[in-house]
Amino acid sequence: MKTAPLFHAACAALLVLAALKTPVAAAQRTWVSIGGADSNLCTRVSPCLTFQGAHDKTDPGGEINCLEEGSISSFRYNGATLTKSITIDCAGTSAQSQGFVIFGAGIVVVIRNLTINGFGLPGDGLVFLSGAALFVENCTITNLNQGAAGEGVGIQFAPKDGVAGNLFVTDSIIRNAGLAASGGGIIIQPALSASARVMIERTRVENNTYGIFANGTGAFGVIAVQIKDSVVANNRFNGISAFTAAGRSITSITVDRSSSVLNGQAGILSQSSNAFVFLGSSTVMGNGTGLSAVDGGSIFSYQNNQLTGNVSDGAPTSALALR
Repeated sequence: MKTAPLFHAACAALLVLAALKTPVAAAQRTWVSIGGADSNLCTRVSPCLTFQGAHDKTDPGGEINCLEEGSISSFRYNGATLTKSITIDCAGTSAQSQGFVIFGAGIVVVIRNLTINGFGLPGDGLVFLSGAALFVENCTITNLNQGAAGEGVGIQFAPKDGVAGNLFVTDSIIRNAGLAASGGGIIIQPALSASARVMIERTRVENNTYGIFANGTGAFGVIAVQIKDSVVANNRFNGISAFTAAGRSITSITVDRSSSVLNGQAGILSQSSNAFVFLGSSTVMGNGTGLSAVDGGSIFSYQNNQLTGNVSDGAPTSALALR
């Protein structure tokens, strides 16, 4: 009979330990709504108001969804700093948001079915600084800082020192970014030892300052860009650029079944002995200069392209055989 209190005490201790080890209910899926509040649980029936509020209550690897399109005038779906692996998918809502910063070691972020609209105010659409990969799928990124400064960027892919970053852009539109002396549609600019691998497919990059700009002047890692079944059009300066310097990043762009047309300067630019562009089954037409290879840059043609109607067509530096 005297052992009962000890037995009950031991059981109570075990129950406490078990409770401490029991995880809090997982929030693998959260929701935002224009009628929500970030103090809510971010469930479908009790949604959050902003993406940042939902992000902070979503487990790594989880997903945020939108209940409706959001308020354009008041930026109800504000942007967020994403520091964990997460998917934001607003399918069926025409949701609009401000921009996002991706910053987290090894994270994978998916932005899907969303319009990022800057309404001409300062800022960028998507800024990648750290992580394993960013996927942009069926998105529109538009109207970023068209004021006097005009430096807005649709996608600023800028892995910091030591980061090997991957970017995948599919079925998307990036337009009206910059439109002054700087800024652009997609700018790829890793830092120091960072590297960047980029796949752009079935995407339009149009009416920006620069179109797709791979800039390796500040890094030593490899930049490799693949552009397939895409259109780069009516950008103020160059459409597609591989730009680096001797002793800096080897910067390579492959253009396959794509068009670079109606750009103010070069349709295709390759600048520096470390810059390489491979061009196949593509159209370069209506630009200031069609193909521009300067400072030792290389443009390799598979001899099955349409290069015509530019103010100056230019020419590839080398011809490759189809195999």
